[in-house]
Amino acid sequence: MKIDKKAAVFFGFIFLIGAFFFIYRLDSRILWEDESATANLAVNILKYGIPLGDDGKNRLIFNVSNDLNEDSIWVLSPWLSEYLTAGSFAIFGKSEFAARLPFAVLGFLSVIFLFYVVWDIFKDRQLALLSLLLSVTSEVLILHSRQCRYYAVSVFMQVLFIFAFYLLLQRKRIGIVYMFIALTCQFYSSYLFVPGNLLLAVTAGFILRKKYPGVFGDLIIAAVIVSSLGLIWVIYAKLWNQTQYIGITSYYEKLLFYIMQINMTMFPLLLLLLLLVFYRKSDFVVNSISRDMMFFILAIIPFQIVFIINYFTFFLRYIIILVPVFIVLQSLILRRSPPLLRYTIAGILCLTNFIGYTGLISFKAFMATRPRFEIQRPRVTLKDIFMERVTPYVNRSGEVIAFLNKNTLPGQSLLACGSEFPVIFYTQLKVINLHKLKGQLTSNPDWIFPQSVSGMNEYVTGKKCNIAENSEFLKQNYEPVIIEVHNSWLAGSVADPDMYEYFTTAEKIPLIAYKKKG
Repeated sequence: MKIDKKAAVFFGFIFLIGAFFFIYRLDSRILWEDESATANLAVNILKYGIPLGDDGKNRLIFNVSNDLNEDSIWVLSPWLSEYLTAGSFAIFGKSEFAARLPFAVLGFLSVIFLFYVVWDIFKDRQLALLSLLLSVTSEVLILHSRQCRYYAVSVFMQVLFIFAFYLLLQRKRIGIVYMFIALTCQFYSSYLFVPGNLLLAVTAGFILRKKYPGVFGDLIIAAVIVSSLGLIWVIYAKLWNQTQYIGITSYYEKLLFYIMQINMTMFPLLLLLLLLVFYRKSDFVVNSISRDMMFFILAIIPFQIVFIINYFTFFLRYIIILVPVFIVLQSLILRRSPPLLRYTIAGILCLTNFIGYTGLISFKAFMATRPRFEIQRPRVTLKDIFMERVTPYVNRSGEVIAFLNKNTLPGQSLLACGSEFPVIFYTQLKVINLHKLKGQLTSNPDWIFPQSVSGMNEYVTGKKCNIAENSEFLKQNYEPVIIEVHNSWLAGSVADPDMYEYFTTAEKIPLIAYKKKG
């Protein structure tokens, strides 16, 4: 592909903006609960070579005992993200920056890779530059990429999955290699997305088998390789023990949640009006492959939703791989709009969530109890992202961690309500999870926190801890310690744009802890 000087300057500017948004100040806030789980396992990988979930002092369990196998090895999820983090720790040392760096880089590379793939498929420079601009300013992509979790790996591999299918339609058999690399890496970071992708690839190959002789066989080969490699994990982790994560109820509620999240974070549904007005059947049909690829990319949406909606819980991160799909769809629609309208809407999309928020009213007639409208608000999203990069941020978790490091001794024990993975990562304390106790304490812990340190337990369960703050046991054996902390939003570091807390709250509150006497 050829890039003229103007396009090169624009591309260079976008590259700098992307590096600033995706990579700059990765250490601006401490790791939250889920990130700390990955980071703690990475630390254990450096110590033991495997993601051991029990180092003799702390036992890493999210929900149930089968998070670990009989050898105390983590089997709740595959290990690619943990090994990426461990590699980064080995090079840069144990820190927030090192924990998040591999994922931030992959997220940024997804932006560049998507630009190339769109250009190669549709042979349209403006279309490719539109996709670049929309992806480099995508709030949901930026937030999820800056997390020490599987999200960015899954997104990058989704773009590679699309590119691999495109190569196979061109009869380039290297596409088989890219296909099984994409799906295998996606599986071993989080297997949520692989069933839909695998079924789509095989179905599309079957439908197109006569038009593209040999492509169906190539996809069967890739599918067999991916399934075989995935079967190793299924057997090792005894994946059938995790059936509690499959929920076949509340389809309506989950579907509504995902549609609303798509509207607010990926693709404002009002853009469909532009598609109706300016759609022409010949749009972007450079050749038959580009037309077939357009339908293949769009087909990813229903194939993913059909599987994701069966999971018991529902979070925005479960559909994060749809971000590049909807960016391509937005670019296709805007490219066919008149220039003034195109650039105006593109600017609004890049800077704000106004269009998605305007379309939110259409959901009210279908609302039950969740998702909540009160957490949705119109914002200049790009301003928030920029200001976060240049503004110090402090939250409750960071202040409590600082207190613990200053006032506790290595090896002391702390009884709390949740898993408290950040405490394990940042301190040398032994964490006792109240909810995982299978009997009485054999000795009194050195510290008791009636509220979880991070606040995530209260957020997830909606309940406060049941350690009685005024019990006789506490009065006789412990002295209260008041820690003044910022009243930060309990889920303020979760990557969802409608939860993420960009700035330090001004309000402060007292947090009571109990220190053992003597």
